[in-house]
Amino acid sequence: MLAAGRRVACAVSGGVDSAVAALLLRRRGYQVTGVFMKNWDPLDEQGACSIDRDCEDAYRVCQKLDIPFHQVSYVKEYWNEVFSDLLKEYELGRTPNPDIVCNKHIKFNYFLHYAMDNLGADAIATGHYARTSLEDEEVFQQKHIKRPQRLFRNRFEVRNSKWFLHCIFHPGCEREI
Repeated sequence: MLAAGRRVACAVSGGVDSAVAALLLRRRGYQVTGVFMKNWDPLDEQGACSIDRDCEDAYRVCQKLDIPFHQVSYVKEYWNEVFSDLLKEYELGRTPNPDIVCNKHIKFNYFLHYAMDNLGADAIATGHYARTSLEDEEVFQQKHIKRPQRLFRNRFEVRNSKWFLHCIFHPGCEREI
């Protein structure tokens, strides 16, 4: 089995998507560690920020799944590399997409390196950006398929008649950032 011995750091947010991703990975035999990323400091906020409740929910998910739980803070990195960029773009009259910038700098840079360097992970996973394939091996063997140049395109690619959901990113796989 490919999963045996493979360590995966799963970003757990306290939400359903990441909890299901961690559960599916664990059921498939991966050694899963849950990691909660704190990207915002609600200290000066006046609204209702649920970061502490989200962290508690993520911790409870990991307890229920009997997987290790870690918390990391990327508050400074998020402010400097994502939020400041958002403000600059607004000042220039543009409509930024902070999620894409966050994925690039936080999820697929800081989190990926933390998972590999500190947790010994072979891969990272989230509840987002799922891939589909017939078997685990195919996720890591897929070839790049040129996407249509139309304005709107179908976001799903049919590769097999049977589908399995994989919520895993491997450092060497193709991914859209």
